[in-house]
This record gives sequence, C-alpha cells and structure tokens, in this order.
Amino acid sequence: MAHRDRSTNERSGSYAYTIMEVRLRKKGAPEGTKDDLRFMTVDSHWDTLRFVQDNMDQCVGNVVRLKRTEPVRHTVNESAELFQKNLEPLVSTLAAAQGQGVMDKLSASLKKALLLMVMERYQSDREKACRVLGISREKLESELRLCGVSR
Repeated sequence: MAHRDRSTNERSGSYAYTIMEVRLRKKGAPEGTKDDLRFMTVDSHWDTLRFVQDNMDQCVGNVVRLKRTEPVRHTVNESAELFQKNLEPLVSTLAAAQGQGVMDKLSASLKKALLLMVMERYQSDREKACRVLGISREKLESELRLCGVSR
C-alpha cells in the first residue's frame, strides 16, 4: 500500500473533500428542459482539483455511465398512458367476452389505463363498465378509488 502526504496547506479549504455539482442535460434538449443534478465528491487537494478540472469531460462521462446503471422508475400515470395507447383491441375483446375476472390479474398502471378506456368508451356508465369488465359495482368503485380515477 502507498501513502501520500496530504498536508492541509495543499488543500483548497479546511475539509478533506469537496462536493461538485454536475448538471446533466441531453445535447439538443429544448429550452426549459430540467437539468439532472448529480453531485460528485472530490478530494480537496489542489492536484486532484486541477486534474478534475482538466479532465472534466471524462468525469462527466463517468457520471453519465453511472446514471445509466440506475434502475428506471416510472410512475403509475406514465405507465398507464403507455398502456392506454395500445389497449383499444383489449377493450373490444373484453366487451365481446364480458370480462370474466381479468381485473384481478392486471398491474396498477394497466388497471388504470383499462378503467380510463372503459369509462370513456361507455361515457362513465358504471353498469356497462361492470358488465364489460366482469366485476361487481363495488369492485369497480374500489378499483376506481385505488387507481385515483375521479368520478
């Protein structure tokens, strides 16, 4: 193991590390696009700070690579919108098959998209929606509440 003398007079301040803010924005992103803020911990020794400054492109590249390894988190609303665009054939099939317990097998975002489509197609007629989905009125109301679909 090696050790390097890091006396305090060669630091940029009284702390051993410095926090640097990195603002990420895709090239060609439209004006007003929100920056993705990241923080980088850097040794506050002047040699290290000069190295980071001289090689900032490589440092930012490392931050971007690290970001790519993070799991993508979608909200239920975003996922529901994705499903809704492609579910019209399913709603037609359900209308023909009269449901038969399909709601219990769906994810929250898929349920929400399906409920929105069925309620829109049948102009919020809960009787028809229940028949198509094959569920009781109470189950429909419960699912609508859980998915945050307003009356």
